[in-house]
Amino acid sequence: MEYYILTINLKFGIISLSIIIIEVGIMVFKRGFTLAEVLITLGIIGVVAAMTIPTLISKIGKRQLESQIKASYATIAQTMRSAEADGVDFDLQIRDGSVDGMKEWFQTYMAPYLKTEKACYNSPGCWHKKGETKDLQGNLSPWDTANGLGYDIITFVIAKGAYFDIDGHSPYAMKNLFGINTDNQGLIFYFDANGDRKPNRIGKDIYIMGFTDKGLVPAGSDKTRSEVEQNCLKGNGYWCLSYIMQNGWQISDEVWKRKR
Repeated sequence: MEYYILTINLKFGIISLSIIIIEVGIMVFKRGFTLAEVLITLGIIGVVAAMTIPTLISKIGKRQLESQIKASYATIAQTMRSAEADGVDFDLQIRDGSVDGMKEWFQTYMAPYLKTEKACYNSPGCWHKKGETKDLQGNLSPWDTANGLGYDIITFVIAKGAYFDIDGHSPYAMKNLFGINTDNQGLIFYFDANGDRKPNRIGKDIYIMGFTDKGLVPAGSDKTRSEVEQNCLKGNGYWCLSYIMQNGWQISDEVWKRKR
């Protein structure tokens, strides 16, 4: 009598399979397979692959995005520390709407410390098209334009592929929309950590940070942990950068799987 033992091992997404015959106390390896055995084996492999590979790909994508988020934040944090040493004015020259003024501001305070592939001043080409950027509730940003998020803005793409959008906001907007308390105008940085790849959702691959007299901080930095969590898990996702930083730069499964 022959007994077939089918073993399937999964490790790092690689499937290995072996069929062994035990015959009268002696273990031998079968050298040939019948058509039925081959079809059964392929069917099992297909089922296992269909169950495991999508999950594996999703986890790899999440880990990659987490690294991109952390790297993008670190890039701007280092840049703005250097800009502060150069006497940068966070009260915003770029709000005057002058392309020349915005270009001068960016090239003076930021460009020397960044490896940019392209920069745009109140013009399209460095951010997603109008209507492509939404929050976690599926809503368009109130500042969504053909040039990016804002009306007098600087957008740019760095060498690593991330997109950035800089806009100036009033103390009211800084506090009530972005969760950053300040008595002055401030800069808001939107960044898409994975560049032109989807989903282009604030709170999923697009995040927000602010630059004020406090320096560079994530949106939601002056909100409680509970408020930040509520915003990221059930709200518009504007404060999700704070939530991720509080979780050790990890995107929770609840946020990752969230549809709306």
